[in-house]
Amino acid sequence: MPSERGLHPLSFVFHLGGQLRQLVVPGLVLLVGAGSAGYQWQVWVLILLAPSALLALLRCLSVRYRLDAAEIVISSGFIFRNERHIPYARIQNVDAVQNVAHRLFGVVDVRMETGGGDEPEAALRVLPRAALDDIRERVFAGRATSAAAIDGAVAAPQPAEAARTLLRLRARDLLLAGFIDSRGWIIVSAAIGLLWEAGLFDPALDAIAGEDVDGRGFIRQAFRALAGGGMPSLDRIALAIGGFVLLLIVIRVLSMIWSLVRLYGFHLERRGQDLRAEFGFLTRVMMTIPIGRVQTLTIREGPLHRWFGCAMVRVDSAGSDATGERGAAKRESLAPLVARGALPELLHEVLPEVDLTTIDWQPIDPRGFRRAIKISLVFYALLTVPFVVMLKWWTPGLLALLWAWAWLDVTMTIRHLGWALADRAVLFKSGWVVREVSVARFSKLQAVTMTESPFDRRYRMAAVDVDTAGAGDLHHRLGVPYLARETAERLREQLTRQAASTSFRW
Repeated sequence: MPSERGLHPLSFVFHLGGQLRQLVVPGLVLLVGAGSAGYQWQVWVLILLAPSALLALLRCLSVRYRLDAAEIVISSGFIFRNERHIPYARIQNVDAVQNVAHRLFGVVDVRMETGGGDEPEAALRVLPRAALDDIRERVFAGRATSAAAIDGAVAAPQPAEAARTLLRLRARDLLLAGFIDSRGWIIVSAAIGLLWEAGLFDPALDAIAGEDVDGRGFIRQAFRALAGGGMPSLDRIALAIGGFVLLLIVIRVLSMIWSLVRLYGFHLERRGQDLRAEFGFLTRVMMTIPIGRVQTLTIREGPLHRWFGCAMVRVDSAGSDATGERGAAKRESLAPLVARGALPELLHEVLPEVDLTTIDWQPIDPRGFRRAIKISLVFYALLTVPFVVMLKWWTPGLLALLWAWAWLDVTMTIRHLGWALADRAVLFKSGWVVREVSVARFSKLQAVTMTESPFDRRYRMAAVDVDTAGAGDLHHRLGVPYLARETAERLREQLTRQAASTSFRW
């Protein structure tokens, strides 16, 4: 019987450090409040931390795990014992996270997901770095043995396959990914919120713009101008435009820096039937995704992606939507940035049965345009009602502008909606500003749904949607609306028949 193993001796220190990080804000409040009252707050803090430290020590000492032939067994607790048996065949992903302190001491946090819920099935925090390689080897070898046993075959030992690099992002690629993604607004929003809560927002704005020309009343004056109360001064207009442009530049720059730090050293490789990605400067993330357990693959292209000739690729596997404390698998896409020329080769490694260049896309019913444009025209007509008092005789001009946009938006949206069937997968596409194409294997389909709203029934139309195993909250809809009812029924029957004729596996 395999011997049991424990966590790294430093696990207690890391666990206690995590608890202390959660007490930083309450500690600052206690420091200010108790200090001003003249109390000896230091003593009370030590008293409150002692039980927490003791519980953390007992928990870390009680966690044990062992790697059996077909499962990993994790036990914890001294008084109330909890023992979990997780078969290798059920494990979807084996991910790991290393922050700066982890790398300094050669330890790692390991997380295993089975797709059974929103939380990881097993989390072993603070293991020796060598233990991660051992767990991966045993899990993947045990998974192959279980699959062979299901098929009735004799599991023969397979030689280790050399890793092949599929994608490596250089510094300029990471900066470009950050420029396109533009997540800098998160940092800016957090900074504004911090200044606001600290009462420093107005002084900071005065220091930047000055008291006489601060620009803070520009929006209010603009609304007054629309109501006939006079236009803002030119210096306020120039200040508002300049500030807005500067904010956009700052957001892009911060996003590029964040992307460089977060994705530093990103490389994706294939080892056997597994995809492995590693990235991160301060916090190092190591993801492992079995190719056979990919539920859906989505290609995303925004305007800047098309401008620079690249795309983003994301895969969803059962368990990849986990939102636990250390959700490594959710952090990044499979390929945050990939050149259009390299995209077919990457897709062939993940979904070799699908060739996007030979896909025969099927459009939706032409009547979908008439239905969608009616909804948009009514919506924008109602939207202009509050502006009648302010704009007066300019209101028809605004309505005409909005209706022109509605016509363009609906035309392009309907044109880019479509579906297709490949030999072993179904594909859906949508979007014209941000275009997305999703691929789902027949072997991963859990349910096929045909829905009809009252308006659908009036026009004899329907929508078809599919659910994949452990899909959770997918970013891109796996389905298509505005189908003729006969087409929707035929598509539903084809998908149901294909899903029933394939052997489902996690």
